[in-house]
Amino acid sequence: MNLHQELVKRSLPFIEDYQKDLLVHDKNHLDKFPDRPFLHFTGSTGTHIITLFFLEDYPKKYEQVPYLFGKADRDHILNELTSVVECMNRCNRMDLILYFDGKKLNEISYETAKLKVAEYTRKMKRTFIYH
Repeated sequence: MNLHQELVKRSLPFIEDYQKDLLVHDKNHLDKFPDRPFLHFTGSTGTHIITLFFLEDYPKKYEQVPYLFGKADRDHILNELTSVVECMNRCNRMDLILYFDGKKLNEISYETAKLKVAEYTRKMKRTFIYH
């Protein structure tokens, strides 16, 4: 069973609406970034995936790239992750939270998800200083 198939097996039973989030959008994202760690939030109204990108996935220092409805640099993009995780608690994506560490998919708590993002953000900020 590949990673997306495992996500579908574990997440689909919770989703009543917007199954396309899982079946199409998440699959396309995993195909594009196959070895990146991520957090995956599932609720009755769909899913949300938060990828913990590698340094090479971020814009270069001082570079602005198209982002949502404008442009952003890598610090802005990185800092958004904390807000997105906090939002999951308010937008019906708390039935199942999974973490993929690059090798294995595990169910985690919301508190652990917040800690994973905080740890990742600190690590990337330190990395950005030197690159």
